[in-house]
Parts: sequence; C-alpha cells; structure tokens
Amino acid sequence: MALKILILSTTNSTLGPMTQGFLDYYSSKKTQVLSAGINPLPIHRMALKVMDSLGIPVETSRMNFTDVEEITFDYIITFSDKAHQLANEKAKKAKVFHIKMDNLDKTHGTDKELKIAFKSCRKELQEYCTEFAERYLQKKTKKS
Repeated sequence: MALKILILSTTNSTLGPMTQGFLDYYSSKKTQVLSAGINPLPIHRMALKVMDSLGIPVETSRMNFTDVEEITFDYIITFSDKAHQLANEKAKKAKVFHIKMDNLDKTHGTDKELKIAFKSCRKELQEYCTEFAERYLQKKTKKS
C-alpha cells in the first residue's frame, strides 16, 4: 500500500512546494506526496530557482486544502499554526508534524538577499526531509 503525505501551509507558495520536492525525491515511487494551502498563492519564483539548482523538480500547480481534505493521509507536515490546527482537526489517522520556520512569503529584499534566505531555508528543509525519509518513508534504493 502506498504511503500518502500532505504538506500543508497557509499559501503553499514557498516551503510547501520545496518540501514536496524533497520528499518526492527521497521517497519511493509508491509514496504519494501532495502539498496544499489554506489560501494558495502562485509559487514563489525563488523557490523554483533554488530547487532547480539542485535538480529537484517542484510541482507548480497549487492545490487548496479543500481539494485534498477527503483523502486519508499517513503523514501531514504543517508549517503555519493555522495549518497545524486544521490538520489536527481534520486528520483521520495521519500523524501530524509541525515545522517552525521563517515565513518566506513575507521575505523582501534584493534578488541576492532573497536567494540567501531561500537557500538557508532549503538547507534546513533538506536536512529535515532526509531525516524524515530515513525514519518514515519507503526510501528509494540506489542502484550501483
């Protein structure tokens, strides 16, 4: 049976898509990873850029939580307090995880400053997703 994971945030424009990209990359083909927002916005261009530099694709279509709320997930990862509360209220059998990170949606500055902020969060997310995959997911096996 395939594992189902939901990444839930307020806007699903920065941290959610990046996390989805990492978990897709680190999990087996049997694992389904979706990201959704309570009030989804278009994906932030810098999120695409910093993930693309690692060769990790990011799903660019944005889903609303109402699109996925009837799905039974094994795991839900949240970023905002609002998303965490909603996940705890609506989760049927899912184990809910909450990550406290800076809200990249509100990050402003030059392209260089944005890139630095997004790369810093990307590094933190990559470490989290690597550990999460090792502990909870059906990991891909590397072929020599």
